[in-house]
Amino acid sequence: MILHCDCFSGISGDMFLGGLIDLGLPIEFLQEELTKLKIPLLIQAEKVTKRSIQATQVKITDPEEHHHHAHHHDHNHHHHRPAKELVRILQESDLSSSIKEKSISLLWKIAQAEGNIHGQKPEEVFLHEVGGLDTIVDITGAIIGLNYFHIKKVFASTIPTGFGFIETAHGKLPIPAPATVELLKGVPIKSGHIPYELTTPTGAAIISGITNEFVIFPHMVIEKIGYGAGHHDFEIPNTLRLFLGHIPEYEQTEENILIETNLDDMSPQIIEYVSDKLFDIGALDVFTTPIFMKKQRPAIKLSIIIQPDLFERVKNILFQETTTLGFREFQFKKVFLAREDRFVETVWGKVRVKISKHQKGFRITPEYEECKTIAQKFQIPLLDVIRSVHQAAIENEQNNTTY
Repeated sequence: MILHCDCFSGISGDMFLGGLIDLGLPIEFLQEELTKLKIPLLIQAEKVTKRSIQATQVKITDPEEHHHHAHHHDHNHHHHRPAKELVRILQESDLSSSIKEKSISLLWKIAQAEGNIHGQKPEEVFLHEVGGLDTIVDITGAIIGLNYFHIKKVFASTIPTGFGFIETAHGKLPIPAPATVELLKGVPIKSGHIPYELTTPTGAAIISGITNEFVIFPHMVIEKIGYGAGHHDFEIPNTLRLFLGHIPEYEQTEENILIETNLDDMSPQIIEYVSDKLFDIGALDVFTTPIFMKKQRPAIKLSIIIQPDLFERVKNILFQETTTLGFREFQFKKVFLAREDRFVETVWGKVRVKISKHQKGFRITPEYEECKTIAQKFQIPLLDVIRSVHQAAIENEQNNTTY
């Protein structure tokens, strides 16, 4: 399963938890799992309406503190715990080791961010803004929810932070709060148009810690949609929208880069040499297009498709081996059928074929070089070899035999 987080109104820990419950995470199961923390806590979830959208709002309370409030009406009382105590609670809990490790990792990210900003050691940081109970429950609950739905990959949109200033235990600070910015390093963000704190430190820690890829929207089949509500009302629905689904069974996606450069002052023969070097380092494809440039100068557009980790090596080849002074870079997502190599038995022996399956059947492509070798060796037309191998592969596939 995959999850896409549409953070059009930011993200907080309770919004994410509310979204998971709205998707179908049973609150009884969540409460039972969280009791393994061995601290007093109560989770309540209710349906609310945010600008005509129904969403789930989560409230986390300490039953003992609630009892104290009921008798003393001291609504400013909070039990703030230092980060080292929250880590100890997780370490000593009865949660599974994988949930413990991931939760501690996210919690420690918040402590490090707060410590860097305020000049403290992470273990000594007190999480004033959200309170120790909220923080540990939001983070641990998020990981419990991801495990419940068997999420293998998480996507997220650009994160709006809001703007303006917010009152904190450290005084009035700019939005996004310094710790939030620290946690969102490397994450695409924008201010948005709401003058309020839209993304909290806990929300920033969760989204930056669990997301594999930031996209407008991933290639997926949607199964469920959940809405987690924030506690304030804005001109837009203050909700986090979660999409739960899967990638089509026979399809895969991959992030690629397309590099293009126009060459009008280099011998076309050199392009063959350059293409070979690019293929040798792992370029997925290299191709040329005849074009006309300014003043109708004939030229060749050289196009290269690569995986992102090859960018620097391709850049060096282009600047060292061609006459270009620069190039264009485009990032894109490729959707393709999963395929596997198999061997099919023929009158000429075993021949490799590629099998690609899709929703309504399969596609078979005989390996060109092997078919070419057979045609040359036995003096048979290449097309006849390809057709024969193709037919043999179809029969084997339809009979569900192994190659």
